[in-house]
Amino acid sequence: MADKVVIRQHAVKDGGQACDAYSALVDQVVRLADVIEAVGNGIARPTGQSLARWQVLAEVEDEAAPVGAIACRLGHTRQSVQRVADLLVDEELGRYRPNPAHQRAKLLEVTSTGRAALHRMQAAYRNLALRAVDGLDPERLKLVRETLHELHRRLEEELP
Repeated sequence: MADKVVIRQHAVKDGGQACDAYSALVDQVVRLADVIEAVGNGIARPTGQSLARWQVLAEVEDEAAPVGAIACRLGHTRQSVQRVADLLVDEELGRYRPNPAHQRAKLLEVTSTGRAALHRMQAAYRNLALRAVDGLDPERLKLVRETLHELHRRLEEELP
C-alpha cells in the first residue's frame, strides 16, 4: 500500500512547479472546507440548526424560491435540499406557499422564527469573520478569491 502512495505522489510531482502548487492548493482548500463546515455547524448549533439548514434559510431570506432552484444555487441535489426544507417547515422556520409559475414546485419562504434564527447565525458569523481576517491584507484576500474563482471556472469546463 505504501508503495502505491509513493508512486502516485511521484506521478503528481512530475508535473512541474505549477502542478505541485496546484496540488498543494487543492489540498489546502479541502482542509479549509472541512474547517469551514465544522465552524459553520458550531455557529448554527446554538440556534438548534446546522450549516445545511443555515444555507437553505439564507437562500430564501430575501425571496421565496422553489427547492430545485435553491439546490442549483447551492450546488446540492434537489432531494437533499428537499429534506432540509421539509425539516425547516416542520420546525416552523420556513413554510411552503403556492408557486404561480409552477403548480407542483411550491415556494419555500422563511418565517419570522426562521429569520430570527438566521439573523443570530449571521451575527455570529460576522464576529467570526472579523476575527479571522484581522491583520490580513484585503488585497491578498481579493487575489486569493480571484484565483479560486478562475480555477473553479476552469475545472467546471472539465465536467462532463
